[in-house]
Amino acid sequence: MFTFIVTCYNQADVIPYMLESIKYQIEKFGQGQEFQLIVTDDGSRDDSCLVISRWIQENQNLFAKTDKLFREENAGICVNYVDALRRVEGERFVAVNGDDLLAPFNLFEITAKLDDHDMICTAFLKFTDRGSIIRSYGTYLEVVLQHFIRGKTLYRAIKLGFPIMGTAVCRKSLLTESVLDFILQFRTVNDRACFQKILDENKNIRICYVNRPIILYRISATSISNFNSPTRVLHNQEVARLCRIEREKEKSPVFRLLLRLQERSAAFRTSPRYAVRLLRFFSPYFAIMFWLYIRHYGAIRNMERRLVDGHQKECRIHYGKMEARIGSRSDS
Repeated sequence: MFTFIVTCYNQADVIPYMLESIKYQIEKFGQGQEFQLIVTDDGSRDDSCLVISRWIQENQNLFAKTDKLFREENAGICVNYVDALRRVEGERFVAVNGDDLLAPFNLFEITAKLDDHDMICTAFLKFTDRGSIIRSYGTYLEVVLQHFIRGKTLYRAIKLGFPIMGTAVCRKSLLTESVLDFILQFRTVNDRACFQKILDENKNIRICYVNRPIILYRISATSISNFNSPTRVLHNQEVARLCRIEREKEKSPVFRLLLRLQERSAAFRTSPRYAVRLLRFFSPYFAIMFWLYIRHYGAIRNMERRLVDGHQKECRIHYGKMEARIGSRSDS
């Protein structure tokens, strides 16, 4: 059984896009498989729960099992994320936010690579509220860097808070109770905490990168990827805390210093002063990025172009199709 996890908070207007993109994946690529849908709502104050319940009722035939985990009070993404992970019944799953979309490409073809790997790092494209794909190649540097961060560099990068693996899919068996308990120490950094702990427990993990978008990320005023988002300050504080946790158990004096510098860099990101925020670029994180960029410049630029130019048109059309589906449901 394949499981879709959707996390939601005050997203009544946009969560139908995500749900319809799940339906698209099942109808186009999911023949012969069974599916589980887990939707969590973190105490929304809008009509999110009503919208979700209505959609599930209309599309119940798509799923062998559905779980609605609706909270009355807001608890943070990490609590909802862990609650959902504990309900996953199959070995393969994907976890997505309610304001995003699954891309129009075969998700199950990518997750099939888990037969030979423990984790598949995937790409994403970003889009605005109006459905326009962000086409700036540099926006996706951290995405394609996943192809080049391997071995000891991978473990060091994760400890330094690299925002890679955000869209990775992994085996459920990697989600031990210690991993889930570690995630529960935070409110916003569910994916970073998850993968940091997984790599801490699995030194010989088998990873590959697929330069194809699995998710379309919506950039809005409230999304955490927006620098001015109200939750961004807490997010950066928790990134700093992740660095501090690693620093306290690190044996190497040199790497302890690097973790200390990275912890300070995360603090700089929360400053209201632009000049202070610029100091974040003087950090081990950006030093490693710059080193990899110079070392693999040609390959990185080619991968960025292939990612954007090769997929943005189809993703833009896909967004329009999901918009049309939602419009037709509203009319009926």
